[in-house]
Parts: sequence; C-alpha cells; structure tokens
Amino acid sequence: MNDNSVGKAVNDIYVDGAKTDNGSGASIYPEKLNAQISVPLGTNTSVLQTEPMGILLGARMVAELEIGNKSIPILTDSKSALLILDSWGWFGSAAKR
Repeated sequence: MNDNSVGKAVNDIYVDGAKTDNGSGASIYPEKLNAQISVPLGTNTSVLQTEPMGILLGARMVAELEIGNKSIPILTDSKSALLILDSWGWFGSAAKR
C-alpha cells in the first residue's frame, strides 16, 4: 500500500482495553476504515495491561499500512497506559500532552 491509497482512508485510530468476568481484551477501531479489531487477552490480564496493548495494536496497524510520513493519531482514554509506555521510552513526550 502507499500514501495515496491508505493515507486518505485512515484518520484517527481509537484504542481500548477492557476486563470482564469472562476475560479481557484490547481493541482498535480505525474510524475511516469502519472496522473493529479485537484481540482476546485471557482471564489473567489486568485492565492496566489491556490498555497499553490496545495502543500497541494501533501502532502496529499504522506500521503495517505503510502510510509513510502521514501522522495518524492513536486515541486512548487511558493516561496511565500512556505513562507506562512513556516510561519504557516508546512514545517520547506523547504521554505528557
């Protein structure tokens, strides 16, 4: 894929993680592609572990789409997940915005 075919098709990517009595998982929703991808993470995963996984899945999607220099926002409602990833040095100062 190239910048022209995908760059116009992808805008914001929403990510989330959740835990229920039945298990936990992470999901990504690339808004303009109108697709949702969910990944089960088992029953022993905490919410604090699912949220960063959602962000990493969103980043992986952007990388796999080979968008090039286009910026694609990955949106999360979890400041703690951003702080965790930032402490690992993965997102630089993104968690401080």
